[in-house]
Amino acid sequence: MKSVISKTALLLYIVPVLVFADYKAEVVRVVDGDTIKLNVHIWPGLTQQISLRLAGVNTPEKRASAECERLAAKKAAEFTFWFLESVESVTVTDVKLGKYAGRVLGKISVGGVDLGQALIETGHARPYEGGHRAAWCE
Repeated sequence: MKSVISKTALLLYIVPVLVFADYKAEVVRVVDGDTIKLNVHIWPGLTQQISLRLAGVNTPEKRASAECERLAAKKAAEFTFWFLESVESVTVTDVKLGKYAGRVLGKISVGGVDLGQALIETGHARPYEGGHRAAWCE
């Protein structure tokens, strides 16, 4: 019995590492500044379309009540589109299940450049680790 518990504990520790590795994907469309629809290659010959929200960043909301936030959201989405528009594929890493059905959290990079970090560095996003989001307009 002790051996079964030890093996189960080991599997619970190892399996997430094996399941959520790096993936290659093609961009289907930019939903907004921090959400992208992708065709992800999850297995040879098997592709899954997903909606991925960038982990660790928050961009302005395109349906915000404040006009200045809606304008900032448009600029963030335009930057994301520009960042991704001429690439054949992207690398998806650090994948986790999101809080909404059908959406995952993760990072996207192109040629080793992280999209979320690029959004932050250009002022189109803020770091975000959950909880209350600060207002975009004063």
